[in-house]
Amino acid sequence: MRAFLANLLFCDVCDLDNVLLHIPVGLIVVAIALLSPLVAVAFYYGFIKYETVQREQIRDKCFPDIHGSLVGIALLAIPLAIAGII
Repeated sequence: MRAFLANLLFCDVCDLDNVLLHIPVGLIVVAIALLSPLVAVAFYYGFIKYETVQREQIRDKCFPDIHGSLVGIALLAIPLAIAGII
């Protein structure tokens, strides 16, 4: 099941937990963007900056975290765009 989900999300099985953990960040970004796009951009910029600084400080991989947030953005933004809300 984990291998299927990793293939569905275009990630490695070892990074699946980090991708799934950060999907809500993307959902929150889209929800904020509905209220204020500028605040959403600032929030997401802060998230990206935090992830890259964390990578340098503790030698963490930041791409799976960012990948998960992008999946979350797509999961909510695409249906909203199709519905004509965005």
